[in-house]
Amino acid sequence: MELEKLATSAVTTSIATTDRLSSFINSGDKEPCWDGNIYIHEGKTRTKKNIKKVPTQIKGKAVAKSSPKATIKYPVSFDDLNAYMMNGGTMFFVVYLNKTDGSVIQIYYAELLPLKIKELFKAKKQSYQVVFRKFPTDNKQKTELFLNFYANAQRQASFAGKEIPTIADLTKQGVLESVSFHYTTLSKTGSDKIYPRMIDGKSLTLYANIKGGTAPIPVEYYDSIQQVTMSTTNDVPVFVKGDKYFDGYRVIYTANTVELKIGSCVSIVSPIVEEPTDTVIASVKVQFKGTLREKTLGMKLVSAMIEHRSITIGTAEFPINFPDEDLKNLKAKNLPAAIYGYERAQSVLDKMNVKKDLEIDSCTTEEFDSLNLLVGTLGDNLPVKNGPTDTNRFHTMRIANLSLAVVYLPRANGGFTLHDYFGEHLLVTFKLPEIEEPVRISQFFSLSADDILTFDNINFKTIVEDVAMVYVNDTTVDWANNLLLEMLKAYDRCEGAGLLEAIKQLSEWISNQKEHLSDEVVTLNQLQIVKRERPLMFEEKAQLYSIVSKSDDEFIKLGAFLLLDEQDEARKLYDDFDGEQQTRFNNFPIFKFYDRSKEN
Repeated sequence: MELEKLATSAVTTSIATTDRLSSFINSGDKEPCWDGNIYIHEGKTRTKKNIKKVPTQIKGKAVAKSSPKATIKYPVSFDDLNAYMMNGGTMFFVVYLNKTDGSVIQIYYAELLPLKIKELFKAKKQSYQVVFRKFPTDNKQKTELFLNFYANAQRQASFAGKEIPTIADLTKQGVLESVSFHYTTLSKTGSDKIYPRMIDGKSLTLYANIKGGTAPIPVEYYDSIQQVTMSTTNDVPVFVKGDKYFDGYRVIYTANTVELKIGSCVSIVSPIVEEPTDTVIASVKVQFKGTLREKTLGMKLVSAMIEHRSITIGTAEFPINFPDEDLKNLKAKNLPAAIYGYERAQSVLDKMNVKKDLEIDSCTTEEFDSLNLLVGTLGDNLPVKNGPTDTNRFHTMRIANLSLAVVYLPRANGGFTLHDYFGEHLLVTFKLPEIEEPVRISQFFSLSADDILTFDNINFKTIVEDVAMVYVNDTTVDWANNLLLEMLKAYDRCEGAGLLEAIKQLSEWISNQKEHLSDEVVTLNQLQIVKRERPLMFEEKAQLYSIVSKSDDEFIKLGAFLLLDEQDEARKLYDDFDGEQQTRFNNFPIFKFYDRSKEN
């Protein structure tokens, strides 16, 4: 049995059934690595104009008759693969033939593009087991296969045998602009929904577009893309009987379905139909998940859909009929109570100035208990029977992704009251050596930059107001200034408009207490706040030069030089400090402006 002739005949016959492909293949296998070429014509007339050529290799294999597998493995030598790579790629066929009568069982193919071969060569071998897939029987798919192979071979030919950077390498170098892939189809792409079906199951090469580059670089090859999805956003409101629940929804396309994702809990899924006139039967899927806000809104939408048996998307109203089994699974009768409980919890978090959404699905049993404790105490003013066992009044309450600062205060008749640490001005006193009676200080003087960035119930308005209520003397103003520096350090780690505004307000209060803090310190702090927003003006720089010329404090002079960006002068002063002094100065937020790039 002449396997190669039978295999070649099978491939050429399959190619001959198409409108735009033709073959010229030598069944004698006289060339060292190739049997011939398959040609891609511009149109059905198969003219000689703009013909594209794809090198081809064909092998036959006699096997026992059986159902064809989706993929097979076939050995290809290193030398052949290297030749294919340096030539820009080869379309390799393996034809399974019935060893009894020579009939064709299945044609398999492998797209041996330069990038794919380079991936194989990461393992050093004399021969490689290459994965082959079923050759399509649909003529349009055959043509698309060769069109895309040819296009990728052209893009990769100049990179054959060369070292190719990875996406991670290009990202680290800061030259990656974007990543793209290309696919040519003969289908009419009038709708977005066709793209996942078009690409699903196909091979795909990713190309990196780099700054100043003339051609995209092939960086990653995927032999078979599966479960392709595409998502778009539609800004069409969602109503139930006139009540709006969402301003839009997401549309998720797969190879076989289109899904309208409304919030985090509701999906309307329907199959993709070939013709617009086809009847579509959609199904409603509900899964209560998401953050506390998302879950609450999703529950309210589902409850309204159950009650009114409809949903309106834009101007189109669709009937909804939940089967009894679905209503049972959704615990529909319990939804109003669940919604009420979630809304109360959200109300308490809002009252605590929590901006971050609670990831309620991550809550443990203990964290749910803490959430219920907040609802009962801060929401309903109930006392706490079993408070903390230690003497510490300040505690961090962690609920899933939230860190909340709370205070337990003992009640006269037993138990405790729970307070939002940032929600009110607690009376905190301190005995200063120079004053006979304890004086009022701020509960927030001990806050660090870590605290400011950690607590999700932080309220900068309360902090500024509380500091303004303290007994004013040298010590309390110095503590207020230290709080200002901690707030600046927090801002440098995570910029926020609310934090910066609070810093400005606190700085303004401190500047009005000039008899308790040096003008130099006040000026440096005011101007380092300004410098974080914009370049300093002439008058502001003049104040700093005045400090440099008059101050006896080396720390103050160094800070002024940094704000003036006089790095050489700043470095001279800094280098004269001993290790302890440098460590202390490094902890000031003004050290942010010190240029360390020229240090040894």
